[in-house]
Amino acid sequence: MATTKRRTAGVQRRGRASDAAMQRRVNQRGGAMPIDWRLLIVGGVLVLGVIVLVIVLVFGGGSAARVGVQQVDDGGGHIQDGSAGGPYSSVPATSGQHWTTPANWGVYTTANPAVESQVIHNLEHGGIVIWYQSTATQGDIDALTQFTQQALNSANHKVILSPWNGQDFGHPIAVTAWDWMLFLDTADIDQVRAFQADHPASDAPEPFGGP
Repeated sequence: MATTKRRTAGVQRRGRASDAAMQRRVNQRGGAMPIDWRLLIVGGVLVLGVIVLVIVLVFGGGSAARVGVQQVDDGGGHIQDGSAGGPYSSVPATSGQHWTTPANWGVYTTANPAVESQVIHNLEHGGIVIWYQSTATQGDIDALTQFTQQALNSANHKVILSPWNGQDFGHPIAVTAWDWMLFLDTADIDQVRAFQADHPASDAPEPFGGP
């Protein structure tokens, strides 16, 4: 009987030791690491930043004054100076029939505005023409005048600024290049420069033309 009790006690002790060892192994293998909330916060901020960046890139992070860029192709062709060109597919025109002699680059006034059918030739030579309507503020006109005058002394000197007396195009400002047009609600010079860079003289049919 004594021998049987000792064997039974030994088996019980070994069983308890095995259970304890097994529990330690389970704790070591399956124990959850404590959560570091600081890492979660930093990760959340980074994810939010990426989402905001994607939204800005997709829907446009530029000025709210920019209405949009349009492409209009009316071809070309010279007509006699002083004659009426057109009809054109856009207001103002970005290409189409135009006078044989281009206009001088620079700033035009209400007393001597540029002629649409003439300055299309300037677009053909790789310049941009900025038109403004009566809805443009004096501040807009001053900013565009300064931009144009500075451009005349730079490599991108092919710029014309003029008041518009034709059909209302629905916005205070229109910037035109050959086959392209940008409407603006304010004189956003960064947008004008970007438009000029996107449509350089080299894209025009006669980029080396004068005056």
